[in-house]
Amino acid sequence: MSKRTVPPGVGPHYGRELELMLQGDKPMALFGAEPGMDAEDVGDAGFKPFVEEGRILKFTQIDPKTSVEERRYCLPTEEWRCKLSSLISRMCRSGEAFDIFTSNDLARLEGTLLGYSKEDIEAFIVHAASMKAPNSSTV
Repeated sequence: MSKRTVPPGVGPHYGRELELMLQGDKPMALFGAEPGMDAEDVGDAGFKPFVEEGRILKFTQIDPKTSVEERRYCLPTEEWRCKLSSLISRMCRSGEAFDIFTSNDLARLEGTLLGYSKEDIEAFIVHAASMKAPNSSTV
């Protein structure tokens, strides 16, 4: 598999987050909105009516340094995922997370919170490592 070919399991939720959440197959979704971006640009435009109905919960956090708004959505009873994701994000911005976790640990935590399988998370980690290492081949 070439470095440009994304392995199975890497990024299968992109563009399907709302559909998967409404089916109960995905517990949480995360989007980043830079200043001036609208919901269509971000990818979360369809979430609003389901948030208003209470079928999906929304949590937002703005990075004071970059003004990027992190939008987290979860199914009811899965709020802990958004809260933990927000905490990890703050710890990463401050640098504190890197005193405790490796980048692979953080990828595993985020993947788990977003509802990816362990196999898909490990495939992502292998793929990400292959993209960082110059002239390396994938496993």
